[in-house]
Amino acid sequence: MDWQNAVRLAISRHCRATKSDMFTRAGLINSQLDKIIADTGSKGATPEQTLSRVLQELRDSGEIEFIDDDGTYCRLF
Repeated sequence: MDWQNAVRLAISRHCRATKSDMFTRAGLINSQLDKIIADTGSKGATPEQTLSRVLQELRDSGEIEFIDDDGTYCRLF
């Protein structure tokens, strides 16, 4: 699975678990990064930075909205 799909699934899992469409980058890292790495089969040297890049891509495509500088996002899918 590619990183974008793995992150989409991770966002969905995290939002279901927290019962909120709002999430933070840090919360996603803490609760989902290991599963994302397992789903993609790819850790790389800086998985947290890869996650940040994918969050930016999902933001740019309108799938999530960046809320504030604390790394808070809102899921739109």
